[in-house]
Amino acid sequence: MTMIGSVTDAFNNRRERPIRSAPGVSGGHIFRSDLIPETGDAESDAPNCKLIEQQPHGVLQSHFHIVDQFQIMVAGEGLLGKHHVAPYTVHFAAKHTGYGPITAGEQGLHYMVFRLGKDSGAGYLPEQRGDMKDLPRRHVMGTPVGCLNDTQRTALPSTLEHQAIAMQTDGLFATIYQAPAHQSIVGPEPTSGRGQFIYIAAGAAKLDGQTHEAGTAIFIAPTDPAATLTTDLSGAEILVMQFPRANS
Repeated sequence: MTMIGSVTDAFNNRRERPIRSAPGVSGGHIFRSDLIPETGDAESDAPNCKLIEQQPHGVLQSHFHIVDQFQIMVAGEGLLGKHHVAPYTVHFAAKHTGYGPITAGEQGLHYMVFRLGKDSGAGYLPEQRGDMKDLPRRHVMGTPVGCLNDTQRTALPSTLEHQAIAMQTDGLFATIYQAPAHQSIVGPEPTSGRGQFIYIAAGAAKLDGQTHEAGTAIFIAPTDPAATLTTDLSGAEILVMQFPRANS
């Protein structure tokens, strides 16, 4: 079943909490807003999505989660481990795969988090390494694809397609589309993976006749038909991410 949430609505549940960081390192704080709230449990594959606003110079300690997740950087800049990240960097981490720390730069670092299954909270490293299951470690990161302003986007002669994560044999992939007005963007067949998230990062686009503005997250289940989005007058920047099939 298709599910939709927006940053605008999510700001109604925006809340602040301190960041856990390494001993002797100032973590700072973050704001969290849930676009699609968590339900079910870690094995349910129930989709959820949130915006994290990590404040300037905050350092989030290296950690892991018990569910698969995508992260996309949507504002600011910083480091994930030793890698520079900025819009639009796409990062995939399989469950029980450690990554980090995440360090926000002078302007902070804002990122969307997309998951299948309810997480129990970060497992911090190295203290909770013993809680990590013995599963294949997997994380994949694309290179940043810079944002376009409205003028640049509407002047494009055609849609730009950036493969942040090329299609893998198990269905994992992530693609960034930058498109002018009245362009059709067709997602892959959902049965090729375990579920897709579409995020409209800029501009606006229609899905099934309904217009969705920037800051909208759309979940496409494996049993849904392939999604077709049509960009609005201002064009759109759209990210499409697909989770790998289970037991892969």
